[in-house]
Amino acid sequence: MSGPVVHCEVDTCTHWLPGNACAAANIDILYEEEGKMAEQPEHTECKTFYARRGVASFLGSMDNVDWMGMAREPFMDGKQINPSVTCVVESCVHWREGDLCDADEIKVSGQGADECQDTNCETFEAKG
Repeated sequence: MSGPVVHCEVDTCTHWLPGNACAAANIDILYEEEGKMAEQPEHTECKTFYARRGVASFLGSMDNVDWMGMAREPFMDGKQINPSVTCVVESCVHWREGDLCDADEIKVSGQGADECQDTNCETFEAKG
């Protein structure tokens, strides 16, 4: 099973690329408040967010970059850089055993975010 296509609006993250792409190798979607089940998108966060604050922030986030995707994307039509997704938000209809997300695509919001708590998984839907 391939993961969802990630559309990220968090333009203050070191992993954000123009076109709302994410250059991270993997993103982690977590509960915003540990121990509290999410009931709406605002209760989720992208824990992979790394604030873009000069050269040091880019160096600090280099361990989680999809280097192969970055090298491949400009040369292969129809290929988009896309991180794998680990999601621990069990209260979402898209969550599957093994912390997988079965949505076709996810949208991470948080334009202008200063920290991961300012981001949300807009694709979150509470289990009924």
